Amino acid sequence: MPERGLDSSWLHAWCQQVSQGVSQLMETFEVTHGYPAGDNEVALADDGTRAAVTLLTNHRSEYAALLSLFAVIDSVSLPDIGNGYFIHPPSTVTAHLDEYGAVPLENGDHGTVFGSDGGGSLFALAADGTVHKSRTASWNDECYAVATSLRHFLEQLSDVIGQFAATGHSGTL
Repeated sequence: MPERGLDSSWLHAWCQQVSQGVSQLMETFEVTHGYPAGDNEVALADDGTRAAVTLLTNHRSEYAALLSLFAVIDSVSLPDIGNGYFIHPPSTVTAHLDEYGAVPLENGDHGTVFGSDGGGSLFALAADGTVHKSRTASWNDECYAVATSLRHFLEQLSDVIGQFAATGHSGTL
């Protein structure tokens, strides 16, 4: 069952909005910043994504929001937005669960890492749907809440892109 408000149509609209914003930003990126942009993209789900989601479900079927996300999106790579933002593909999420396990959250629970920023901080989803961020680039560091839901996190990421396009400064997520 999809997270409330995180259905396929909302996710497709988010992908389109982010892709358009990034595309416009990349048109002037090199002139504005003095170096060429990297590959900034939202990769849509494909058959490989769906196969990886099946493996992820074997680990963490309680994370309906991640399953809803990966039904539409394979990954997000935004290395040139601020310090960089990344939503990992489900194959990476599963591999990280196998290798590192879940990360500790401030409230004593554990979360599944699904993304990171360019500084190495990790983004994790808790079973209650909240999104958390590590204070440092460590799998052992407790993570603090940054969004009330995955949709809220994606909305914040969209805002970061808009702010970066408007001002050259992304703020933080």
